[in-house]
Amino acid sequence: MSSPRPHLSRERIALAAIELIDRDGLESLSMRRLGAALGVEAMSVYRHFQSKAALLDLVAETLLGELELPPPTAEWRGAFRDSARAYRELLLRHPNAIPLLATLQLTNPGAARAAGSIMALLRGIGLDAQAALSVFSSIVSYVVGFAFWETGTAPFRTDPARGPIALPADADPYLVALAPELAKADCTDSFEMGLDLFIGGLERHLSAA
Repeated sequence: MSSPRPHLSRERIALAAIELIDRDGLESLSMRRLGAALGVEAMSVYRHFQSKAALLDLVAETLLGELELPPPTAEWRGAFRDSARAYRELLLRHPNAIPLLATLQLTNPGAARAAGSIMALLRGIGLDAQAALSVFSSIVSYVVGFAFWETGTAPFRTDPARGPIALPADADPYLVALAPELAKADCTDSFEMGLDLFIGGLERHLSAA
């Protein structure tokens, strides 16, 4: 007797896609490989998603669903900081998905949920809708950009036994001199410094308004 066909759902397929992306990279995802991982033919996946783009949309929504978003009545500095930290941690858990989330539009339900939550927090401290959107897009760009930098430069912060990656011969002498210290840099400290600058700038904007 043949084995029963595995039950598929959109949610199960999206989770399998995330596992494949985490392991092998975003470019490795195909309906054929995903079907094989699920024990079905690619056509079974297409019955749930008309295209790979539709699948990736749910993948992104599922990933953003890991975020715990603040209520609009939360103390804004702490909630803003905690949300930025949580997003960075999400990106570092799924570094291969950073390019997907970096280009996500607000038409994605997960992105709209996150944007609505942070913008409501900002509206609560007196920003109008346009200013709240500007702040939201700026902090998202900061977190995504930092995560890109952090994952991309990880080999530079290598095991001391291996030594840091050699810089180009024509690199700035100041950078070359600091290379050993830079290789030991704490990314969390750098991220927090950026958050301090961001929140400080927002506080000055609110004071001047």
